[in-house]
Amino acid sequence: MESDSKKNGCHPESCSSGVIRLDADLCIVYLDKAAEATLELPSASLIGKKIDHVADLANLGNLMHGGISFSDQVILIGGRRIVCDFVPLVENDLMVGGVLSLLGSIPDSCNDTDDNLREILRSTSAFMNFDFDGIIVVDRNGIVVMVNQSFARLLDTTPQAMIGRHVDQAYQNSQPSHLPMVMETGKPDLGIIHYFNGKQVYANRFPLIKEGRVIGCVGKILFMDIREIPLIARQLQAAPESKGHPHTLNRKEILFKYDTNSIVGQSRKIQEMKETLLRVAQKNSNVLLRGESGTGKELFAHAIHAASTRHYSPFVKVNCAAIPEHLLESELFGYAEGAFTGAKKGGQIGKFEQAHTGTIFLDEIGDMPLYMQVKILRVLQEKELTNLGSTKQKTVDVRVVAATNRNLEQMVKEGKFREDLYYRLNVVALTIPALRERKEDVYPLTMNFIEQFNVEFGLSVEDLDADAWEIFKSYDWPGNIRELRNVVESAFNVVSGHLITRAHLPEQLTQLCPDTTVDSVGIEDFIRASLGKKDITQIMDQFENLLLRKAVEFCHGNKQQASRLLGISRQGLYKKLSRQAIGGSDMDDSET
Repeated sequence: MESDSKKNGCHPESCSSGVIRLDADLCIVYLDKAAEATLELPSASLIGKKIDHVADLANLGNLMHGGISFSDQVILIGGRRIVCDFVPLVENDLMVGGVLSLLGSIPDSCNDTDDNLREILRSTSAFMNFDFDGIIVVDRNGIVVMVNQSFARLLDTTPQAMIGRHVDQAYQNSQPSHLPMVMETGKPDLGIIHYFNGKQVYANRFPLIKEGRVIGCVGKILFMDIREIPLIARQLQAAPESKGHPHTLNRKEILFKYDTNSIVGQSRKIQEMKETLLRVAQKNSNVLLRGESGTGKELFAHAIHAASTRHYSPFVKVNCAAIPEHLLESELFGYAEGAFTGAKKGGQIGKFEQAHTGTIFLDEIGDMPLYMQVKILRVLQEKELTNLGSTKQKTVDVRVVAATNRNLEQMVKEGKFREDLYYRLNVVALTIPALRERKEDVYPLTMNFIEQFNVEFGLSVEDLDADAWEIFKSYDWPGNIRELRNVVESAFNVVSGHLITRAHLPEQLTQLCPDTTVDSVGIEDFIRASLGKKDITQIMDQFENLLLRKAVEFCHGNKQQASRLLGISRQGLYKKLSRQAIGGSDMDDSET
């Protein structure tokens, strides 16, 4: 649907789209020839300059700094009005840059600027919080001209996918938008409940009016889930009073660090674990996480909290094995002023009080001394605690998620762990599988670590070569995900190109997996070295890997020719290359 400005003949004069690449500080790092021509300045004089030093962005600059997407908006360059789009580049929920597309200039004869976002933001900036609130802005025709990450995330999509579409098309798996109706009536809707992607949200809708005419509409989500409202009210009512230090609810402080989307894996076991986790999280029962060291128990604990009704309250972690035994009680339950020599004036609240109305994660619970287990049991049974050096009882409301890699049942038999505490903690038990039990997750986990370390090290590693992948697939990973991450990080310290090879891997891996590929030792030696150590499937798999690589290499990267040479379809070749984790970034995919 066309905007009013386009209907009135206010098309950009140029149809060629210039592209400007910006870094996180909105400094220009690249621009193409079309953008250079639009700016009428040489690129050499623009690289490194902040975009707001080159153009008058008005309030659009605040949006760009906030990582907000917008489309068909006007900036001023040398007195000319340039229509532009902006898309942020986001990694791990942090903006690392953005792309500004210059669509062309508006003729001087066109004076209809009521619909551009500069005017809209002058009307709405007073009640917008771009950091946390879900915000969407539509023009008079219902076209989405601005939306932030919070709003898009609620719909399981991205701002880029919503920008430029009619609001009804942009809302997937949701109740139709009422923004067009608000523009028709010209009256705001305050405190309404709307269904988004299976959730009930609490929102406001405001018509945007200029000179008596509706020019657009803003939707603002106040609470992403209406169940949050009584939870926050409960937290505020339960907050301890303190003279001079009133308790305030800071939304930045209560945001969780990880959620189920942070759990990487595509194996059936891990998918079933995530489904179970989401069901368990909605209840308030205590959870015991079992699993070997390095399987990601802390990540699962964060995810349980994030998916629970307590996610607007604190998540407090305690490593029971890391705190000296003589300090454990004061750390967990706090202490009163004068409780012991060196105690802080005014005392100190403990971890359980810090987690009030939220979740406490007791990691390495199997290392908790017996005398402390009695005190923990009282908190779980009575929901009460007493600060060290005090006689006053305090009520706490916490959900306990505990984790251990030890055999608690055996410890109970040996009298090293209290049976009553074991049953209090083991209401719901989730056992996280070892990495060797879900080998298919090694690939996505490795690629995820490569992405992380590329950012951290400033490198552009793309993949592992075939030999390195063979080692990764055959290794049992006794240290689980922690060991895998360590190996990838170790390789990043020595890698020099775009591929991690056997030479970049730690010696303990290469010694356990000697270089016995077909390509390196010859067919007869390979068979001799493999028999009794690998099954026929593994041996044939390595033969296929070599054959695929040699065919693509022989055809100079042309996959269509390689598929003909092998007597298989092109799609079949792609599937085999994908299954063998053979990268195709360096291969020519032309038809000739």
